[in-house]
Amino acid sequence: MAGILNVKKVCWLLFSAILLATDLSGERITEKIYQRIDDGFSCFRRLNGTHQIGCSSSQSGNVGVVHYVGKKLDFDWLLEVGPDAPYVVLLAPDLFRRENLMSLKNSGKVAGIVVLNQTDTTFHNPSPAPPYSNDLTCPNKITGLYKNDEFSSYCDSNPWNPAGDAILFEDFQFPIFFINETKLNQSVLLDDCYLKFNRPIEGTPPSYPLCAIELKAFMWAAVDTPTCLRRGRLNMLLNPQPSEYCDPLGNVNIFVPVLAANKSSGPVRNHSVIFISARLDSASIFDGLSVGADTAITGMATLIAIADIINKFKFDIRREEIENIFLVLFNGEAFDYIGSSRMAYEMTLGKFPKPLKEENPSQSPLIGLEHIKYWIELGSLAPHGDKKIYLHTDPKSRSDIRVDSNVMNLINALMNNQGNLTVESVNASIPLPPASLQSFLKKDLSIPGLLISNHKNAFTNQFYNNEWDTFQTISSSKLSKHLAEVAQTVSAAIYKLATRDEMPTNIVANVTLLESILECYLVNANCSLFSWLLNGRNNLATGSILPTYVGVTHGDGAYKALSLRTRHLLAMVSGDPLDINKTACINSDHNEIYHYYWMGEYESNNSSGTCYRSTIKTSYAVSPAFEIEDYDWASGEYSSWTESRWETFSVRIFLKASSLQAVSIFVFGVVVLLLSFAVTYWVETNSALLFPPSPEAVAC
Repeated sequence: MAGILNVKKVCWLLFSAILLATDLSGERITEKIYQRIDDGFSCFRRLNGTHQIGCSSSQSGNVGVVHYVGKKLDFDWLLEVGPDAPYVVLLAPDLFRRENLMSLKNSGKVAGIVVLNQTDTTFHNPSPAPPYSNDLTCPNKITGLYKNDEFSSYCDSNPWNPAGDAILFEDFQFPIFFINETKLNQSVLLDDCYLKFNRPIEGTPPSYPLCAIELKAFMWAAVDTPTCLRRGRLNMLLNPQPSEYCDPLGNVNIFVPVLAANKSSGPVRNHSVIFISARLDSASIFDGLSVGADTAITGMATLIAIADIINKFKFDIRREEIENIFLVLFNGEAFDYIGSSRMAYEMTLGKFPKPLKEENPSQSPLIGLEHIKYWIELGSLAPHGDKKIYLHTDPKSRSDIRVDSNVMNLINALMNNQGNLTVESVNASIPLPPASLQSFLKKDLSIPGLLISNHKNAFTNQFYNNEWDTFQTISSSKLSKHLAEVAQTVSAAIYKLATRDEMPTNIVANVTLLESILECYLVNANCSLFSWLLNGRNNLATGSILPTYVGVTHGDGAYKALSLRTRHLLAMVSGDPLDINKTACINSDHNEIYHYYWMGEYESNNSSGTCYRSTIKTSYAVSPAFEIEDYDWASGEYSSWTESRWETFSVRIFLKASSLQAVSIFVFGVVVLLLSFAVTYWVETNSALLFPPSPEAVAC
């Protein structure tokens, strides 16, 4: 008995030692096997009423041998020779094109793709040559104004976005990552992985071990939006810890009624409100990698500059002519006009800005489609070779004589105040390009409106809704000055329409403000302007850029961070500074007419801060499709986009043994395991001989 106890004691000690060793060094062993790659952005899955798009890995991740593709010969070798499938392809940015991606997708030999953005010019350039867009050639056509009418075919033969390859709307059954290695002196993936272990020598496949990558980006949602929502509701009923599988795309629209108004003054007169709008969002297939420099930011920055100018003359407005001016930033426009369609929907229901409540005396009056006098939308405005801007209008609405007359009033006001710009009106028979205005004209063709852009026909923006639509692709010494001139022209036209007078010459656009805005949105979000707006609590990494993707309705994050900072910025330029302290500012009566913002406080320099009273507001930028009971998801009336939920994104590289070596190691392990069982059995059966009882135990 004593011998058996000794055997068990020895085994227990050995087992404990193994557990302790595993606990102490297990993480280190994992680190020795795998090397994490950071600074990555993953493609992810989105769904609409009928389809799924984007990418997903398996739940455990996709693994493949690394192969670099920098030219056509690399493609040919992989597709015709490559004996070590599945592969994860390292792709140069200039080869990230539809035809190449579809070849890899259809080959059956690819487990994933990594777009390698780094500056080793031996292999490729850091960015692709324009033009290059992931969007459709006719963006938002399905939910636009010209669906199934005589103008619907115009874009088919005269595409607004001829560079569009529609990769944004393709479905891939493997993960795609964008890895940014521009900060490294040596590429881990290219130099330490591919060149060291996997590069074919004169076409001869390399020998094992090979460098492999594990890509993990598993998406919970599948099929389409109604299926995903139905599965989510079922999961809520059956699961004790329920979770949705997808969420509607959504954020907030931001708008400023220039003049404060209370419902107690009575309803707004018809045709007495001017709207000036721009979009706040863009799109990319990669999470967190949507800068939208010319797609969104140039128009948005110009609108903020206009808000700053109008705030200087708002008390000159003759309210018997124009009761108010609304400045609006729409969110989610890249995905079938989410923000604008929601605002138009709420206007038709009498719910904008907020449904009226008798018990609330401090509310803005309702604004409906019938109240709109003029609509001016700001599109892409970066100068591409000249200082021209173009005025696009809608031929359907202009078929009405009254609407056409008011549109001509708008055009003339802009052309008469063009200053140093050249303003050209596009042929009235040509339909509107993609524009938020289309959402409102779908509801009411009596709205006189136009779009101001930097293109006459096809987009001059070479990277529309693309990850390379950055400051570098639109940067010029004249950018901020050009946007200031556009803001000056629009503001002067608004002044003329609202007062019947010419705008005073001492009211000019603030070029310094525009330079700061462009820096914060396109170069460094950890900028002094954002820090000032948030009282030093900007909390962003130096050099970071906030993505302009709309995001989803639940939670916070980078997408909400963009809206937060933009709201504070608009509150500052449109608000009135008050001579009150911080306590009084915070405790002021925040209602549906006024909001109070305390800004400019720094502990480091003892800045006292300033209180701004602003009429700025937000409204939901979530598609009406998610509000309407028994909505027809296949109708295309409203946006139906959702985003899949996921757990984590990760990229790890490791050395992969050959199949023969892996089998040999497995067999050796099995032999050792069986041998250990045999040894343990022999030791236990012979324990009396191996561990004789001590004399003391015999005496007992």
